[in-house]
Amino acid sequence: MTTNKKSNMTFKYVIEVISILLGLYIALFIEPSGLLTKEGLIVLGIFVWGIINLMLGLVGEYMVTLAMGALWYVTGAVGFDKAFSGFAGSTFWLIVATMGLGAAVKKSGLLKRLSLYSLKFFKPTYSGQLLAIVVMGIIIAPLIPSTSAKVAIMGALVLGISDELGLAKRGAGRFGLLMALWIGFNITGNVYVNASFQGYMVLGLLPAETQATYTWITWLIRSLPWAIIVIVGMFIFTKLTYKEPNATELPKEYIEEQFKSIGKLSRNEIITSIVMAFCLVMFILESYTGIGAVVVCIIGMTALTFTKVIGKDEFVSNTLWPLVVFIGSTLGFSTVFSAVGIDVWLGSVLEPIAAQLTNPYLFVAVICLLTYVVRLFVAQTACNTLMVTIIYPLAVSLGMDPWVACVVIYGSSVIFYPLYTHSNILICYGACGGEENIDDKYFLKADIAFMVINLVAFLVSVPFWSMFGML
Repeated sequence: MTTNKKSNMTFKYVIEVISILLGLYIALFIEPSGLLTKEGLIVLGIFVWGIINLMLGLVGEYMVTLAMGALWYVTGAVGFDKAFSGFAGSTFWLIVATMGLGAAVKKSGLLKRLSLYSLKFFKPTYSGQLLAIVVMGIIIAPLIPSTSAKVAIMGALVLGISDELGLAKRGAGRFGLLMALWIGFNITGNVYVNASFQGYMVLGLLPAETQATYTWITWLIRSLPWAIIVIVGMFIFTKLTYKEPNATELPKEYIEEQFKSIGKLSRNEIITSIVMAFCLVMFILESYTGIGAVVVCIIGMTALTFTKVIGKDEFVSNTLWPLVVFIGSTLGFSTVFSAVGIDVWLGSVLEPIAAQLTNPYLFVAVICLLTYVVRLFVAQTACNTLMVTIIYPLAVSLGMDPWVACVVIYGSSVIFYPLYTHSNILICYGACGGEENIDDKYFLKADIAFMVINLVAFLVSVPFWSMFGML
């Protein structure tokens, strides 16, 4: 172990001790007053300790959030049913089911086939393939509920396209195709609530009454202004910035060879495509049928299991169980906060801040910029959990729809620098050939461009949301 690593670990352990002492001080030595009860102080102390530990990364995120629930229970702050309520809610089972659906799609090979069909309709040039990958993501994203599965499978295809176009290794062109992959398959995860487990997780952190007002189609419509500006803006930036003057055209034989390699449409692909199309239609018609997304996904998962498209081994190996546990334990945060009155207390504490943020443009800008800062220290999932839990009471106190705060946080947390804080960009990076093919010097400029475009997109969305009475 190097001296720097030893110093870093020593620093983390010092912070860990400070976090324990700070948590104990809040829980044991601050006197209850006003809206903050003794139980509320215990919950708050443990929460502060937990958040600091999520930043430190000494142990897995899921272990930290599980420990928080356990401590809330054993200290008597809340009952077991509230401390671990996230595991009993519909959102948790929805996420488990969507991961199963993603595993089935990955196994079936359907994603690669759909992608190859898409590529045929675009010019075989570098610019044409940039556009093809982005459009491919927009079309395919709502059919496949796992972003990590999509970028992992598509990354291999993008790597092949890079080679066939004759793009220089570690050159601008290869990074441009990686960015197209990220735009098409990651950003779109924020547009369709079912395209990534993150959407359901973030929505699940909001009060039940807010969750009930958002269907698949509602989320899509209200996200559209932001999505159009970000996707178009980032595509133009990528096309203009990461040019490849020596790129050749994609040989026609390449697509034909790829089709030959996957063979004829298989039984599993046919069944998977039918099930996913059924799920998508049911998502769209939720307001008419009254059948929620969790039931639809469970039906889809059951159908794929009974038809043996996916078995137990595939489901187990392709489900990120530490992440599932982390999400389950965090989904109960709002229930715990509400049970001890912290949500009301937070609203009162944030009231002076709220008084300065009555302008919706300022509110959106502050939330967006604050999320950028938090993401420098905290991974995306943990950032979403922390920010939504703390900020939605502020939105409520301002008379705004908490979904606005939720979607601004969710969209802004997509930033990918530093790289180690965003799992999907790391999957993109690895699938596209890693260090051998991608020069990481390009990431910072692209991330700054996204932060600017993202902020503009949310500000432009403000009058649109106002039309719906959300602000």
